[in-house]
Amino acid sequence: MRSGSKKLTSDDQKKIVASVRAGVPVSVLARTYEVTRPTIYAAIRSFHEKAQDTRSGTAHVSFTVDQVSLRAFDAAVGRIGLKSRADALRRVCRVPSGFLEPDPDLADALRGLTAELNAIGRNVNQLVATKNYEVRRGQKLKLTAPQQQLLSDLLVRIDDVGVVVREIEGKRASATARRFIEGMKGASDGPA
Repeated sequence: MRSGSKKLTSDDQKKIVASVRAGVPVSVLARTYEVTRPTIYAAIRSFHEKAQDTRSGTAHVSFTVDQVSLRAFDAAVGRIGLKSRADALRRVCRVPSGFLEPDPDLADALRGLTAELNAIGRNVNQLVATKNYEVRRGQKLKLTAPQQQLLSDLLVRIDDVGVVVREIEGKRASATARRFIEGMKGASDGPA
């Protein structure tokens, strides 16, 4: 086991960060520099802290994702023509300015659907209450022709609401993706 007490120089830290950015695994770097993985992570952190001191108003962000997600992200970055993963991630951090605000048209549409579902629910509750009352009085559970028609109409309305929900979801997803990509393409690579 490595001792981890080996001191990494500023030049080592710079090379380690460049290697990590190029996709070299931390475990490989730990073997190369004959230190532990936590030492490599500490070197990366230290490098970014020093860099942050020299660049006011910026901060280092670090996270891990699985390889499938990373490949999907890289493919999306390539499709929209960005020059690097780092450029794309900086843009991702900038895009949400106003991006995550609620959409007033969507909110109105959802309020309308809520009212429609509430009306359907009231009708179903009235029908069920009537049938429960009849069953408690010893009558057989049987729907009259008007009740059957009401139930059939309610089922059609529920299907109609489902169609509207799917349309809203599709429009919202398309608009969200379009706005996000436009935001990504419009953001510059320089510091915020």
